Amino acid sequence: MMKLRTFLQDNAAALLCTVALAAICIISWRLLAAPPDRQLPPTYALADTTSPMLRDFRADALDWQSYDYPVPPPLPTDASAVYLSWEIPYSSRFMNCNLLFTTTNQDIAVYLDDDFLYRYGDWSGRTETRGRTIHYIPLDNKAAGRRLTILLHTTDMGRRGSIDDFEIDTTTQFMKNISFADAIYISALSIALAMIAFLSLNLSWHALQDIHRRALIYLIAFLAAFALWTTGNTSLFPRLFGMPALWWELHLAMIYALPVCWALVVREIVAPQYHARVKNILHIFVGIFAAATLAELIGRNAYSSMLPFYNVLIFSSDLILIHALVRSHWAYHPACRYAAFGLIAFVALSIFDVLHWEHHLFTGILSMAVFSVYAMVPLILHLIRIQMMEEATLERQNERLSQELAASQDAAKRDFLTGCYNRHQLDVGFAQFSTLAHERGFRFSLALFDIDHFKQVNDTHGHLAGDQVLRDIAAIIHDEIDRRHIFIRYGGDEFILLGLHYDLEAMTAFCERLRAILEERMGGVTLSFGISTWHGGCDSLPGLIARADRALYRSKEKGRNSVSTESEIDAA
Repeated sequence: MMKLRTFLQDNAAALLCTVALAAICIISWRLLAAPPDRQLPPTYALADTTSPMLRDFRADALDWQSYDYPVPPPLPTDASAVYLSWEIPYSSRFMNCNLLFTTTNQDIAVYLDDDFLYRYGDWSGRTETRGRTIHYIPLDNKAAGRRLTILLHTTDMGRRGSIDDFEIDTTTQFMKNISFADAIYISALSIALAMIAFLSLNLSWHALQDIHRRALIYLIAFLAAFALWTTGNTSLFPRLFGMPALWWELHLAMIYALPVCWALVVREIVAPQYHARVKNILHIFVGIFAAATLAELIGRNAYSSMLPFYNVLIFSSDLILIHALVRSHWAYHPACRYAAFGLIAFVALSIFDVLHWEHHLFTGILSMAVFSVYAMVPLILHLIRIQMMEEATLERQNERLSQELAASQDAAKRDFLTGCYNRHQLDVGFAQFSTLAHERGFRFSLALFDIDHFKQVNDTHGHLAGDQVLRDIAAIIHDEIDRRHIFIRYGGDEFILLGLHYDLEAMTAFCERLRAILEERMGGVTLSFGISTWHGGCDSLPGLIARADRALYRSKEKGRNSVSTESEIDAA
């Protein structure tokens, strides 16, 4: 019983999202599912040419055959144009009605008996029709008792004869269905955008550990790709802004981008022993995305043609990612359980979409995978919770560090002239910071600096004046640092500054500010800085100092009164 209670407490967010996700999916599917109208069984006939004469149409001249709609009719491999036809009974149901259906990447023409009624696409053959389009055609009282025929033409072999969401109904019912479906997509889009905004603000307000900062950035990228992918599912954007081909291409591109972003998230949170496996999968995703995008740009229609192969690859790779997430030690990687929940939900719901859009096993106008955004909520909440806990832990650790440092400030540990720690405390400070960095994933950096032309100060003004310059510089720096820093007089006019929670970029910015303050307040006395950063458990104090010393020498080469970093040495 205790274990069950602990499990429920630890996974409350995921369980609540699971219940909500299942309820939303079931309700939406029930409301929007549109099974085939068995009162209107369709027939099909092959068109004579790939570019038929739209207005030269004779329904009785064609060889009509039945087929099992919504599965596309069995067409020869060289057929690119097909007629689909429905005999509409003469009944009150079809009085004052309208026609609604959806096509993807197809030119269409609509007829009542032999009368031309509607067309869409470029029938000249000069361009390809791209995009998912909802066709709404008022029939009024014309359809009852007549034959309705739709001519479909496409160069996309995977879409031949494919028509979705065929309905004949009243305007009110159509608007209700379309508006409700759009509302579902837009709500998912809104949730994704809201989470992007929340995570972005959180990143801007808090200084997170690098691993968590990267995980949140990749999660934002995933949500952004998800939001763009959603725009291709809803009819709202094509109806409002036109350009259905653009929204469709964006939709397809995000299908390839989403796994890349998600693999990046997984790589940041799984246990170290799975990093190589996830990295290999990531390389595969990136390679396929790049190849498909390049082929699409040169007109090869790769996004659509590669989808059957890509779907199989994605599902098999996702199983590997799920295994890595599940097998990661949850005591040390608790985010894995929530990421696994989100990935499982996304894969399961995507399978429904693939079965519908590619294999026509389900009907309706609803994409189920858009609901997977709700499964991201537990992961996001957990990452934010971890951040808050680490902020509190950081405060406690900083307080403890401050107390320990304050208790150890005696004459034996201080430089008598400047009040800085002496060089014997360098090893102690490095040990403290490296322990925190190793255990908690913190970053820290080292700055080595000295006074430019200090010998001239002593020679010109005397050693007493030189000592006063050292005291003044130390006093100014002491005013600018806090408990995250350890300030050490390394020897003569050389100083070392250790900074906890500073990466190379942050330490460089801090030292640039110190350099400017000292130049302004010291009346022309300037300093040169060299900066290095800790690279992990194998990095040592001598290595840090050596890299900082080379960077300091680089500052001297630049003319002194400057800040240089180890990256400049590596680049050189």
